[in-house]
Order: sequence, then C-alpha cells, then structure tokens
Amino acid sequence: MILRRVIQHFRNQEWTAIAIDFLIVVFGVFMGIQVANWNQAQTDIALGNAYLKRIKVDVETDIANYHKRMAFWEQVIDYGTNALANAENQPHKKLTEWELLLAFFQASQIAEFYSMLATYNELTNAGELRLLGNIAIRNEVTNYYTNSVNPALTERPKYREHVRGLIPINLQTYIWQHCHGSAGAAVQTLIDCAPPSDLTGADELLKNLSNNQVLLADLRYWISTQTVAIKIGNDRIDEAEKLKSLIETQLQATK
Repeated sequence: MILRRVIQHFRNQEWTAIAIDFLIVVFGVFMGIQVANWNQAQTDIALGNAYLKRIKVDVETDIANYHKRMAFWEQVIDYGTNALANAENQPHKKLTEWELLLAFFQASQIAEFYSMLATYNELTNAGELRLLGNIAIRNEVTNYYTNSVNPALTERPKYREHVRGLIPINLQTYIWQHCHGSAGAAVQTLIDCAPPSDLTGADELLKNLSNNQVLLADLRYWISTQTVAIKIGNDRIDEAEKLKSLIETQLQATK
C-alpha cells in the first residue's frame, strides 16, 4: 500500500508527499524496533527474576544446612575433646569406659557441606549472568559461589580411618545401630546411648587408643579442622544473608 503510493508520488513528482511517506516508514521501523526492544527487556527481566528466585531458595537452603552442619560439627568437637582430655588425663569431664570408647568413635564422624549450585551452574553455562540485573548483585552472586568450596567443609580425616581400623567391628555395628540416627543426607544425630551388654576387652582397647600418639595427633588435627569449619560456616552464613537481602531488594524493585 505505502510502496504503491510512493511510486505514484514519484510519477507525479510530489516531493513533499514523498518526504512524508519516507518519514512515516522511518518512524514505523523505529517504533517497531523500540517495541521489540521493550518486549525483549521485559522478557529478560522476567527470566532474570525467575533465576533470582531460584538462587534465593538455594541460598536459604544453604543457610539452613550450614546451621545443621555446624551443630553436628560442635557435637563431634565435644566428643573429640572429651576423648582427648581423658586419654591425656587432663582436668575435664570424667568418662566411663563406654563413654570414652563412644567418644573416640563419634569424634570420627563427618558431615560434609556442599552449596546448592544447580541454578548458578545453569546460569554460567548459558552465559546469562547479565540477566540478574545490576552489577552489584551479579558480583555478589559470583563471589558467593566462587568461594563456596573449602577443604575444611568436605574433608575426610585420617583420624576417621585410623580409629575405625582399631575399634572392633561388633562395637562399631552396635554404635551405628544404637548411637547414631539420620534423616536424609542433611541430618545426622549422635546419641549418648547405653553400653552393650558385653564390653569384654574394653579396658585394653581404651589403653591402646589412649596411648596411640599418632591417633591422638590425628584427633587433635580433626578437632582443629572442625573448629575452622564452624568459623567458615558462620562467615558463609553472613555472606548468604547479604546475598539474600540483595536479591529481595532487586525483586521488589522489578515487580
């Protein structure tokens, strides 16, 4: 329609009309581009917000899991400290034979921590970090996940292998059945349980454990590592809370 009209104007040498037609075409193209850009921007905002909501859920899960892990690590430290103090005859809580044997074993427990990375990995693999909005939130997301891995949070200590190679398997089986509980991978419970009916040889076993300087050195290292893990956990919770707050602000601003 417009093209036919332009041709007719050319034939008639109606230059003013031709100019007007040209401006109409340019304006139409310009408006079409603007509308397409606006639609794309709205799509990007919606997709970015969807990612932010998922990251927020991941961060909240991290925070909850950190608290669970830290409570567990504190239990392990307590068992380890009691076992070490009694082995070295230091002034501390005096344990019975069974309590000391249980402490040696429970001090070898681990609860590894891994951040929820699925959403972040999806974003980075697709090269879509730009969708998250302002540079501050992108930097905070990148910083949080870049620092998510620390050996202290996932270590399997030599003490674990060492002490479990020394305690008889029947006692270990009893401990697993009566002194340990779990509710999925995220939650473990260490229970101060009653002793088994037969503790024959416990005194000799405890003497061997308490006099094993390599084992005690391994235990000291593990107690220290778990203490560091708790410090890291507290720092990471602060970072997670900061990121969560930034996400909430961004989502509110783009409603």
